[in-house]
Amino acid sequence: MGFFQGKKAVVTGAGSGIGRALALKLAEAGCDLAVTDIREERLPGVVEELGKRGARARGYRVDHSNWEQVRDFARAYREEWGAAPDILCCNAGVGLGARFLETSLEDWEWVLGVNLWGVIYTLHAFVPGMAERGSGSILVTASDAGLVAIPGMAAYQTSKFGVVGLAETLRMELHEHNIKVSILCPGFINTNIIRDGRIYLYDSRGKSSREEVERFYATRGVDPSVVAEAGLRALEKDRGIVLVPWFHSGPQYVLKRLSPGLYFKLFRFLWKKGIIHRFFGARP
Repeated sequence: MGFFQGKKAVVTGAGSGIGRALALKLAEAGCDLAVTDIREERLPGVVEELGKRGARARGYRVDHSNWEQVRDFARAYREEWGAAPDILCCNAGVGLGARFLETSLEDWEWVLGVNLWGVIYTLHAFVPGMAERGSGSILVTASDAGLVAIPGMAAYQTSKFGVVGLAETLRMELHEHNIKVSILCPGFINTNIIRDGRIYLYDSRGKSSREEVERFYATRGVDPSVVAEAGLRALEKDRGIVLVPWFHSGPQYVLKRLSPGLYFKLFRFLWKKGIIHRFFGARP
């Protein structure tokens, strides 16, 4: 029997993108699933796809930035599924591209609410039950932006750096409860995160770069199934930080670890010269 066969899993933010891909891969591997999304209209199609793969599945509309909704979801899950999940995928997230000086406090609250507090709330709701049972696996979807800094994403990167730090700590703390924690750090992935997100980046003429950034992710982004496959390997093999695909930001990660001073000098230069903008197909 495989690692996933017969297990129960929760996947948040599963209405599209990486969350949907994770749910489908888990179903194919033998899991039953509870999936959530803030966009309720996306859930029936995902649940139907999971059922076609032989999984028992149910969808729940949850805003993971809202503690009451997460708490109620966890209560409903325990009533309907009987116990804490064997696998918990904290995946729900949003995107925000903006310079610090152009990021409002409302934007900060929004991105931190979903990306960081959403993970904290979900862990707070489910981990005690996993610890009481003495087993479980957790996959936290962070980002390569939680490992290396790139100008133009201050709020988003703050949320993801926080997620990485939280998950790394839990990977040590929860070991005594036989709970394994893996951290998924995707690069450029073709998902709805840009289309559903907030982009306040502009060129020198004041034109929004949203269209160019969306096109970049749609044409050069990796399929979410690649990330999902890496996520399942991380769960099965108890891997820590997983950069996927590695070539998107692995070299940056290595450079930052080897020479932080050189890393910051290089990216200050690239930002000043507008090279980072052109990388995304936008005019500086």
